[in-house]
Amino acid sequence: MGWLRQLQRWIRRLFTKSRKQHAPTILKRWYGKNCAVLRLERTTAGGIATYRVVSIYGRDYLITLDYLPDLHGEVVGEFNGIIIKLGSLDYPSNPATHRFAVFRLGSNGSSCPVGVWDVDLEGFTPKYSLRELAPRRAVAGVALQCLKIPNSSKTPSLSWESQMGRVDWLGLLEEKIRAELSNPNHSLRACVITGGNLA
Repeated sequence: MGWLRQLQRWIRRLFTKSRKQHAPTILKRWYGKNCAVLRLERTTAGGIATYRVVSIYGRDYLITLDYLPDLHGEVVGEFNGIIIKLGSLDYPSNPATHRFAVFRLGSNGSSCPVGVWDVDLEGFTPKYSLRELAPRRAVAGVALQCLKIPNSSKTPSLSWESQMGRVDWLGLLEEKIRAELSNPNHSLRACVITGGNLA
């Protein structure tokens, strides 16, 4: 689970107080009534898209999308500054193309995985450009959906935080990728890597 440790180390660096700040570059921002969504630059292997949902209520979320062939490659060395990898055949029959992950972030730099899944976000798409673009747009749609979640301070079960705890992240991703691929029957063929507990 080296990927998870790398990502959690990257998250911890967001919160470390040092002389030299290692804050990621914010590529784009969207604002809603209860939260903001930040698209972040992430330079880890396979990193395609990273979004941070910053809540006004205290709990933030990190949504990431990584390209599996880049994650599963094994680094065997470096030559003239170029990293050399060998592909991994851990799961040769798994049709998954991407790793989709959602983390709940603590103010102290801790992170708790809400869920990590290997999913197929390409399907049988003949166009290379669509295979590149559709997963990025789908995960952006998932992140931006958080802006639409209302808050009711009168009913605890309808508070923004409570509703975020009940989001069906995988179902939302499937809805978005089906729209992007224009294929209402596309299946994610999801494989659960890890799930967290929001309690």
